[in-house]
Amino acid sequence: MRKPLFLLACALLLVGCAARRQPVTRTASQAPTPQPTPVPIPPALSEAQLLGFQRPPDLLKDNKSEQSAQRAVMEAYWRLRDYAQQEGWHLILVSGYRSFYAQRQVWNRFDRMYQKELNLTEKGRVRAVMSQVAVPGLSRHHWGTDLDISEVSLRGKLADLDEDTPQKVVNFYRWMEQNAPRFGFCKAYEGDRGAVMNEPWHWSFTPFSSLYERQFLSIGDYHRILNDQVADVNYVMRNLPKILKKEIGSVSPHCHPDN
Repeated sequence: MRKPLFLLACALLLVGCAARRQPVTRTASQAPTPQPTPVPIPPALSEAQLLGFQRPPDLLKDNKSEQSAQRAVMEAYWRLRDYAQQEGWHLILVSGYRSFYAQRQVWNRFDRMYQKELNLTEKGRVRAVMSQVAVPGLSRHHWGTDLDISEVSLRGKLADLDEDTPQKVVNFYRWMEQNAPRFGFCKAYEGDRGAVMNEPWHWSFTPFSSLYERQFLSIGDYHRILNDQVADVNYVMRNLPKILKKEIGSVSPHCHPDN
């Protein structure tokens, strides 16, 4: 009586083994969920580094874009990029670390554009520029933690979200909102607070940037950023406390230290 039962058990065992040996195929939407990666302790930045006058430590360059970020930030971006490719998206890094002087060039370029194209008061011009770019010295890009990320279908552009945005671009930004936080990134500017418009391309590496935001807010005296080569610096100087409040208030609560 035991022999038939023994043979039946062997047959079931063989069927189970055969089932387990079946090849597993995955579509892009079935790519394995990324596992959390231990994050190293962020190095403290000096006041000069927080304000963009000196480079943060251990910057790592992305050879495809020639952009740089702190090592842990860049490595997290590379993991995000690899995962995105499995999902059918091809990321392009547009901007990473920017010094005070690089930020000043961007700020002045926007200021000249608004002087040429729009008849704005000094106050209106500074507000318009601030909606596009941070005041030199107040940019999160100085810390080596923040990245502007595009996708191949955007041809490296940083596209706004509005009623005319192509659906594929909308889908890409939605994918980033769902997946970038798994790699430590938060969407820094959502456009519903402060001075900065919605920037669906701007991602901040929270494990580092949350510490640097605390350090940045503890500086107290920001007057060294009021460089005489910064466009409209006299208005910025007169209104620095208000401008600083608007800059900080623009950041999404998800990127703040207490979240």
